[in-house]
Amino acid sequence: MIKLKDVRVGSKVVVRPSFGGGRPMTVIVDEVDSDIKNGIPGISYITADNEGYWAYLSQVDRVIQY
Repeated sequence: MIKLKDVRVGSKVVVRPSFGGGRPMTVIVDEVDSDIKNGIPGISYITADNEGYWAYLSQVDRVIQY
């Protein structure tokens, strides 16, 4: 399980969008937040298409580059 200390702004991670139901994608972390929504930790990220999204930390499968 990924924790807040495992990621930082600029980290490259694999995230599963659509609340964990989407296809895994490699993204760059734009923000790390202990309360991204409803008191749950998460990240904001930028896709290869330069689009910005957010995800709960539980949707992060792995950290490729800290």
